Amino acid sequence: MRDDPISDDPTLGTYLKAAFLNPWNLLLFAALAVTGIILNPVVLLPIVFALETAYLGFIGTSPRFQRAIKSGSQPKSLSSGSDASLSRKELEAKQRTRFEELYNGLDPRLKRQFDELRKRCDAFNALGTESSLVAKEQLAGINKLLWVYLKLLHTKMTLDRFFENLNTEEMDRTERDALRRLGDIKSDALDPISDKKRKSIEDTITTVRARRENIKRALDNREFVLLEIDRIGVKLTGISEMAINRHDASNITQDVDSVANSVEATEQAIGELNLFTGFTAIDDVAPDILSDRRLKVR
Repeated sequence: MRDDPISDDPTLGTYLKAAFLNPWNLLLFAALAVTGIILNPVVLLPIVFALETAYLGFIGTSPRFQRAIKSGSQPKSLSSGSDASLSRKELEAKQRTRFEELYNGLDPRLKRQFDELRKRCDAFNALGTESSLVAKEQLAGINKLLWVYLKLLHTKMTLDRFFENLNTEEMDRTERDALRRLGDIKSDALDPISDKKRKSIEDTITTVRARRENIKRALDNREFVLLEIDRIGVKLTGISEMAINRHDASNITQDVDSVANSVEATEQAIGELNLFTGFTAIDDVAPDILSDRRLKVR
């Protein structure tokens, strides 16, 4: 039996649809469209649609995005095996550069927060070189947790800036005005002009309410991000204290493995916010934060 050719070779329309239906694209597109309608629809709406078209063209034709859609998931990792054009040294250089971009992009308070946690984890370097208490796999787990922690801090900062610039009062006012205008149209008015007005106003109301739902999801994601920042910070601090006090190696490795395996949902939540954060497949692989002193931190 032959494989289904549609699942193996999605059309360009499939890719464009997936890019358009990204919840954060819908949120921003709706926000810009409503703003354009309110301020100057003749001038601003063509600009909004042009920007959306450019976004869809860029994302929808991206080979990496298309591979993710074909596989039915977002890219989970990037290694020399998944990108034959990159050597190991080139990949490490890209990861190092990306670490410095994210780290240096943090505000001073969050940067100090990351520095403090990384310093607590320095004990693992000594254990990894002085004895066999912490195996290479466990050091990789610590690196992964530090990397996820850094991405969570970056995500928190990005979401905070988004909410700082969010004008919910304007959104409420838009809905009230739309409901009032809808009420002004007689319910028994069936002429074409009244019907067009009614549909236009109803679409505005639907868009505002969809924005509210997306904003609520963003708030829920932000709450989850804050909880995960606390959880990973506490876990790494506890494991590092065990390492300093030379606790049973099996307990250390078990805890490292358990926490490292528990961040899958965290990384998925971060991935869903990539329209805000700008994370790509290169960010799925943790750089050697603990051992590579070329990674510039304070």
